[in-house]
Amino acid sequence: MRSGDGDRMTTLRMHRRRGVAVRSIGYAAVLIGWTASIVVGAMLPPLPDLRALALLVHLAALVVGLGAAVMVEYTGLMWVFGRGTLRGLRENEHRLAVPAWLGYTGLLVSGAVLAPDLGNVLTLVKLGAVLLAGLNAVAIDLLVRELDLLPADMPFRRVRRTVRLWSIVSGSVSQLAWWTAVIVGAMNTASYG
Repeated sequence: MRSGDGDRMTTLRMHRRRGVAVRSIGYAAVLIGWTASIVVGAMLPPLPDLRALALLVHLAALVVGLGAAVMVEYTGLMWVFGRGTLRGLRENEHRLAVPAWLGYTGLLVSGAVLAPDLGNVLTLVKLGAVLLAGLNAVAIDLLVRELDLLPADMPFRRVRRTVRLWSIVSGSVSQLAWWTAVIVGAMNTASYG
């Protein structure tokens, strides 16, 4: 073992341990927020006077959250194809994490006021997609931490195969969940009577 390797391993272990704690809190927050949104939505009486405003807030939150997710994953795709850098991906991910989470939170809050019909299959599919998007976003934290340990100029093709696959699957799950929620939500809203 070279001099300094022991310190690096200790730092790496501490870095990963802290990440486990952060993700545990994140998973709990997503599950609690998602459940609270559903419970509050089921308990609230219909609020027709607030529906238009709640829908506007819901759409604004969608634009912010989905927009942030699309930008991060687009930057990742550019890195995959050699048209962008890991440095650019990391900068975008760190810059857009807050808007993504604000959008997600806005969806949960405004969704509760929209009083989702839990007897509607489309609503259940959308709620599942929203939960998947949140849980995947928390899981991506570990991937971000792994990517942060790599040299900023490392091309995608030189990254370990497992991390490459992990990156592609995480981005794909994110987009699948977000776009499922968007499309099913639009279908559900169009059928609202």
